Amino acid sequence: MNKLLAIFAAGLLAAAAGAAQNSGSTTNSTAASANASGSSLGLSSGTTIDATLGSSLDSKKNKPGDRVVARTAQDVKQDGRVVLKKGTTLVGHVTQAQVRGGEQTQSLLGIAFDRAEMNGHEAPFTATIQALAAAQSSAVAGAGPVDSGIPADPSGATYGAARGSVLLGEAGTEASGVAARAGGVKGGVIDSAANAADAANSTAHSAGAVGGLTAAGRLSANSSGVFGLEGLSLNSAASNAAQGSLIVSPGKNVHLDGGTQMLLKVTAQAQ
Repeated sequence: MNKLLAIFAAGLLAAAAGAAQNSGSTTNSTAASANASGSSLGLSSGTTIDATLGSSLDSKKNKPGDRVVARTAQDVKQDGRVVLKKGTTLVGHVTQAQVRGGEQTQSLLGIAFDRAEMNGHEAPFTATIQALAAAQSSAVAGAGPVDSGIPADPSGATYGAARGSVLLGEAGTEASGVAARAGGVKGGVIDSAANAADAANSTAHSAGAVGGLTAAGRLSANSSGVFGLEGLSLNSAASNAAQGSLIVSPGKNVHLDGGTQMLLKVTAQAQ
């Protein structure tokens, strides 16, 4: 009887060990899959993310380890589904901060992005900076509704009675004038967007820069390099998943204003 119990117990232990081994294999397989894709979010390596820097960074003031925050400027999709919604917080840190002086012939600022914050949870991912551009023009980004030039009237009746005394020909002339003014303002907003993109693309950009800004004033998905930020460049040779991206300047400082455009590129996570 005791022998049978011993055999039964041994069988249970063997089954438990096998289940644990299978579970471990599944976990390792899942982790390996996440690393191969470059992100536990399911973002494939090479996916680009249009983002905006939350607050200014400065190689004179910041130090390694300082928190860096950006936000997605539009939805990021993978295989037809939204993985990162517009406005998602992307978090990283400063990896290097150096100013020119003494034996240092240039100023440096290193930045690495490593996670996204969504609904109170953090999802790890790794991304480097593929392109930078000056903050989007407020005329392009925040164009509000067009003012028709006619004062609002809460009741409608008072306004209608007052306008009823105007001669029909005069009313027609005024209406035409309002329409022309409204059309002019709308056209001006559209022209401002196009002009802002043209201006950004025609201003100083780093050597070897590719792409630029779209008519909407955002970095195009194929852009690389720096646009509209005098003297700054991206050292792609020194950029990697561990150290992030290295922004370089021959001047005495590397400074990025809040609102600076960033085109991030998802990379494979370090093993």
